[in-house]
Amino acid sequence: MSSSPDGIYEPGVIDPGFPVANPTAPFWLSEPAEISKLQSPWSDSADVVIIGSGMTAANLVRTLYSRRPGLKVVLVEARDVCSGATGRNGGHIKAMSPGSWFDRKQHHGVQEALRIMEFEHSHLDKMASCIKENNIKCDLHLVEGLDVYHDETIFRRALNALDDMRQHSPSLAAHYSVYTSRSDLKARKLADHCVGAIGMPAASMWPYKMVTALLEGMVEKNGLMIQANTRVTSVVDDDKDGLDFATVKTDRGDIRAKAVVHATNAWMSHLVPELRAFVSPVRANVQRQVPQESSQLNRTYWIRYAEHDYDYMIQRPDGSYILGRANTGRRATTDDSTKDLLPHTHLRAVTPLIFDMSAGKLETTHAWSGGVAFTQDGNPFIGRIPFPNRRHQWVCAAYQGIGMVRAFRSAEALALMILGEELQPDFPKSMLVTDARVKSLNRSLGSRL
Repeated sequence: MSSSPDGIYEPGVIDPGFPVANPTAPFWLSEPAEISKLQSPWSDSADVVIIGSGMTAANLVRTLYSRRPGLKVVLVEARDVCSGATGRNGGHIKAMSPGSWFDRKQHHGVQEALRIMEFEHSHLDKMASCIKENNIKCDLHLVEGLDVYHDETIFRRALNALDDMRQHSPSLAAHYSVYTSRSDLKARKLADHCVGAIGMPAASMWPYKMVTALLEGMVEKNGLMIQANTRVTSVVDDDKDGLDFATVKTDRGDIRAKAVVHATNAWMSHLVPELRAFVSPVRANVQRQVPQESSQLNRTYWIRYAEHDYDYMIQRPDGSYILGRANTGRRATTDDSTKDLLPHTHLRAVTPLIFDMSAGKLETTHAWSGGVAFTQDGNPFIGRIPFPNRRHQWVCAAYQGIGMVRAFRSAEALALMILGEELQPDFPKSMLVTDARVKSLNRSLGSRL
């Protein structure tokens, strides 16, 4: 629902619909993979059907095959492979600001808040290990990620959060470094109007290349079937029929599967309308800018103006910048065929403002949009869908706009659940979609009306 605490957009329950046929062109898709339009030989049955083809789908399939190499898996994508959120994001692996600690502590309690924070931080090592293990060329660059503050009150809140966090987990607080002196800020290319910065381990990368490399390898090695440009119109899953499968209906034919996974992020609730009231599909906005003269920054940035108002920026090996506008001016929609005026106007000025560059020396080569999803309680939905006529269906989606530090390990956890194995002990249980959580979300909605 569009009353999510993150973002400024129209109120109400939004049906995300289907992915549009004419999306904006992101930089990440400028070098299409060989499998981008793959349509494997059609099969009308499978062990697992995964709807979606981004980071979630790739690591879900990878984890399933690592434990059950003989599984028959079909991946169905409405457009070209990895053309959704993973192919449209900022290429930035970085955990949330420490300022999020207070909200998480209040909503989930200390121990669960600690698990959520550590879960996000753990993605960097997990993803880097996967990239190295599979020898994937995706421009992974390990750097310091900076939260750059321009408001003294917000900066002080983040410092207070670090102090409080340290009382409960010194090891978690140790992920962060605080910079307040003018010399430290200047050394990090920050202008005089920056009031402070907080650093943590982070990385920049080309996410599309990681996903498509993993999928290509599994097509060749494991027989993964991919049906690109194939729209799922519905999933039929009748509790009364006694059958041990659901039927995935597409515009090219039907597929029966013992497990069906909704890994479509912002589009998830179109096929699972029972979750629609709890999810806000939101259009995010991103640009690639090329400076005439470039100095290597060797860091990534979250440029924070308020607790829920920030931009992010990475620098590519070629010196170009990828910038995203995280809040004001975006709309509650998944339509990525167009962009939002205010965020894109803002992005053309943010680099000169923050890093003392001249606007005339920057060229915007790519400007695009993409769908992200925010939930009422700030957590994704992971697990078996707890509604009637959904017993063969699972969900792994709605990452609160930070999928790069949530999707990879969430997919691992879902694979274990599908296979009936135990979850990792450090996995945040508040991310599971359960009857109790749905009831709590319903109560929350009632209090907002």
